[in-house]
Amino acid sequence: MNPYLKRAYELQEEITENRRYIHSHAGVGFDLDDTVERIMSQLRAMGIEGERCGKAGVVVTLGKPGKTILLRGDIDALPIPEQTDLPFASKNGCMHACGHDFHAAMLLGAAKLLKENESALPGTVKLMFQPAEEKLAGARDMVENGVLENPHVDAAFAMHIGTGNPESPVGSVKFTKGPSHASGDSFRIIVQGKGCHGASSYQGVDAISVAAHILIALEEIPAREVPADQLSIVTVGVFRGGSACNIIADTATLEGTIRALSPENREFLIRRVREVAESIAKAFRATIRVEEPTGGTPPSYNNPALCEEMLPFIKEIVPEDKVFVRENQPSLGSEDFAYVSTKVPSMMINLGAGSTEEGYTYALHSPFVTPDEGCLPVGAALYAHCATRWLKENQ
Repeated sequence: MNPYLKRAYELQEEITENRRYIHSHAGVGFDLDDTVERIMSQLRAMGIEGERCGKAGVVVTLGKPGKTILLRGDIDALPIPEQTDLPFASKNGCMHACGHDFHAAMLLGAAKLLKENESALPGTVKLMFQPAEEKLAGARDMVENGVLENPHVDAAFAMHIGTGNPESPVGSVKFTKGPSHASGDSFRIIVQGKGCHGASSYQGVDAISVAAHILIALEEIPAREVPADQLSIVTVGVFRGGSACNIIADTATLEGTIRALSPENREFLIRRVREVAESIAKAFRATIRVEEPTGGTPPSYNNPALCEEMLPFIKEIVPEDKVFVRENQPSLGSEDFAYVSTKVPSMMINLGAGSTEEGYTYALHSPFVTPDEGCLPVGAALYAHCATRWLKENQ
C-alpha cells in the first residue's frame, strides 16, 4: 500500500472528527469563524502556522524553495436547513450539503501527511482553504489577495466529492480533460409597464406579458444562436409580478443564470440577454432595467497536459478500475476554482463518496445527503501524494 494512503488510514479517526466538527459548525460565504478557527487550531497542533488570506481564507506553505503546487479545498456551506438524523447534524440553518466539510477535512489530513514528510519534499506545497465557493466569490478574493504568489504557484490541484449518482462509488476518481465546469453569471430583469384595470387592458402595458415574451426568447438564445456542440444554458428560475387577478401589472421581475464553457460564449450570452430583453420590451411599449452581478465566475479548465501527468500518480492511490477519464463531458455546474485555473495549469477531480448502487440516493445540495466518510483517507492521500509526485517530476 502507498505510504501516504497507509498513513491516511491510520489518521482516519482524526480526519473524520475534523469533518464532523466542521459539519456541525457550518457557515456560509465568508462567515466562517468556527470553521476557520478549527482549521487554524488543527494546523497549530501539527506544528504548522497557517496564514489568513483575504476575508476568510487560510493558506499554508510547506516544503522548500523550488517549484510550487497548490492544493485547494473549499470550506463553506449552504443556507439549507439540514434534514438528516446524523448525531453531528448542523442545527443553525446551514448545511454542508455540497461536501465542503469533506474537502476541508481531507486537506487538513494532507497537511499532516505533508508536514510529517516535509524534509523530503523537493519543492513547495501550498494549501488553500477557500471560503465562499457557493457564492462564486472566495477563490477570486484569495487570488486578489495573493494566494498564487509568494511563492508563485506553478500548478494547482483540487478535489470535489460526488454522491447520489451511478458514477460515484466510494473512493473512485473521475475527471474531464479540457473544459470541466461552466461559467456562472446571474441576472435580474425588471420590466416596467403601465398598470390599469384588467377590464380596460388597452389602457396599460402588461409587464407580465412582456416578461413572459422575454422569458421564452431568452431560452431560444442558446438553442438557436450557439452551436449545438458548445453547451450553454440560459435559465430563468424566478418570475414575479402582479398583485391582483383583475389588475394589469405595472412591473415584473425575471431572475436567471447564464452558463457557458468558453469565455467567448460567456460574453456573447451576457450581451445577448440584455439585447433581446431590451428589444422585446421596446416592441411591447415597456422599458427594462437589467441588473447583472458583480461576481460570477469564468469557465473552469482542466489542463490536458497536467491531467496526463497526474493520472499515473492518481492510479498509485486509487485502483485503475476505479479511475475514469472523460473526454468532452464537462459539467454545466459552476466552480470558482476557475479563478485559479485561468491563471495557472490546474486540474480538478471528482472523488466518489457513495453511488446509487451502494445505496446513496441523495445527491449533493439535498438537505438529506449523507456522503460516505470512507472516502476521507483516500482524498487526504490523493492530495499529499499527487503534490509530492508532481514536485519530484518537476524539480
